[in-house]
Amino acid sequence: MVSIISYGQAIVTLTPKYEIYGNKVSFGATDIKNADINTFEILDYYIYAKDKNYVYRYGEEIENLKPEDFIYLGNGYVKYNNGVYYNDIYYRSLNKKLEEADFASFSLLGIGYAKDNKNVYFNGSRIEEADAASFGTVKYLYCKDKHSVFYMGIKLAALEPETFEVLDANYTKDRYNVYFWNYKIENADAQTFIVLGERYAKDKNRIYTNGGPIEKADPYTFEIIDSRYSKDKNNVYDVDKILAGKNPKYFTPPPPEKIDY
Repeated sequence: MVSIISYGQAIVTLTPKYEIYGNKVSFGATDIKNADINTFEILDYYIYAKDKNYVYRYGEEIENLKPEDFIYLGNGYVKYNNGVYYNDIYYRSLNKKLEEADFASFSLLGIGYAKDNKNVYFNGSRIEEADAASFGTVKYLYCKDKHSVFYMGIKLAALEPETFEVLDANYTKDRYNVYFWNYKIENADAQTFIVLGERYAKDKNRIYTNGGPIEKADPYTFEIIDSRYSKDKNNVYDVDKILAGKNPKYFTPPPPEKIDY
């Protein structure tokens, strides 16, 4: 069970997890009575654990399963009794058996992706059209095979997999186009496009922030001052807005605003 507590405008989600304290083991507020404290191993904090006698899912013993027959892969994927299963942190009743999965060849790729000799999966669901033989992780939630690029298990039809690359968590590109969160940036020059920092990027023609161009910014003299301010030979910018009357040669960012709690 996931508890949700509201504090005014904020909502805090309390997900039960395994904890070892003193000579006891608990899952959330419930003690695991038969746990062997000396051999207890937390495989992930929110779903699986084991000791010399039992394997536990959400703090409860899995019946008729010996710990030595249990293979923990990660990201919710496990193998036991010739079956492959997927479990989610938030849906404790799921325990989804992947009926088409091949037990021997099934392996974790990472960040929710897994595959066997025939199929590819994301968060326990089979990805249609994915080629298992050539499928591999790239970065973040992106993966690709010889035919296509995928994001969170969804095929991105417009991208060219041969030249696709992830620049950072926000920007990607292939030979022809540049993308911000999978949205094509119109008129961006893919051949010269680079990421400058967490917020900024540029090509030979323009400076970009949050996927959009900073009007009038000069890509050849542009400098990042801090996470908010930048400048070029002509102007000072507050994110993507020109600060009128500010001389870039002498500009110093104002001190951060004091917040009283």
